[in-house]
Amino acid sequence: MNRTGRQEPPPFAGEEVRAALVRQWQAIGAAVPGIELDRPSRVDGWRNREVLAHLYVQPIMLGRFLETSGEVRSPALTATTNLAGTRSFGAAIDTSAREGAALGKADLAASAERVLPALLAADLGSSVVTVQGSILLVDYLVTRCVEAVVHGGDLIDPVEPDPVAQSVAARALMDVLATTAPDLVTVAESQPMPDWIDLATGRRVGAGALAQVLPVMA
Repeated sequence: MNRTGRQEPPPFAGEEVRAALVRQWQAIGAAVPGIELDRPSRVDGWRNREVLAHLYVQPIMLGRFLETSGEVRSPALTATTNLAGTRSFGAAIDTSAREGAALGKADLAASAERVLPALLAADLGSSVVTVQGSILLVDYLVTRCVEAVVHGGDLIDPVEPDPVAQSVAARALMDVLATTAPDLVTVAESQPMPDWIDLATGRRVGAGALAQVLPVMA
């Protein structure tokens, strides 16, 4: 049991996380040709075009980070601290998405395909250096599952998430809540998984005590 008294399910195996992320990226990439790019998305101020530009760069950044891969050197970050730290990068993320959208960067299938060989060959127990600091590769892939599931759902029409990727994302967001409001984890766990992900990322407004502590990441 964890400090909230709830029974922890076993963590997802690293190979499960890696495969789920690849499937999630591929699902979004396959949907891109049918997406109306200039239609407003669920992200305030972003069209589908900006959402896809943000997703497009994720595999590219992962490829760069994989080049820093090495033995574990007491990584500075966990998946939880990485997710909690995204708030400080909001302005930079918005600028990058708008610039990418203006350049027509929407082909996630192509950017994911380029990084796939390196990703599949990578040692999940190694550490990589990201813009926030060093982190175990498997933990970083958990954060990419969150990004891909959340932003796949931001598209109009939304992309149906890979079930494992969705579960990874939901659990990762619950772990962030457990560090800030452990007494509310049981309340959060009563939410359907898609609703919890929306609440945790500010796509939906929480009620009662949850409203005071959500979103856990933006």
